[in-house]
Amino acid sequence: MTTSEREIAAKVLRAMGHPVRLGVLEALRDGPKTVSDLFEELGCSQSMMSQQLQTLEYHGLIASYRDGRQKFCLLRNRDVLAMMECLRRHLHAYLSGGVIGPVTGVPSEEEPSK
Repeated sequence: MTTSEREIAAKVLRAMGHPVRLGVLEALRDGPKTVSDLFEELGCSQSMMSQQLQTLEYHGLIASYRDGRQKFCLLRNRDVLAMMECLRRHLHAYLSGGVIGPVTGVPSEEEPSK
């Protein structure tokens, strides 16, 4: 990656870096949902949901469209699901106390030096 690409990638990762935003991305796994469905499913206020959706849309992670009075959201690119799966595997390894080896993917007991 070039320096510019790394900067953009960091912005996208920061855009994903909120529990509600991660929840939205997971909720959209099976297809479009209304904003109302999302804030009810994730248990946050409509204003909080609106703010989080704006961030995800601005960074190209989701898109939205209107159908009558309903606003629908959907993933712009399903590759985000692969990113979420990588994150899920890392989180599972981290929480279970193991570290995934950098080359082989074999769990390791070693912790990186600080």
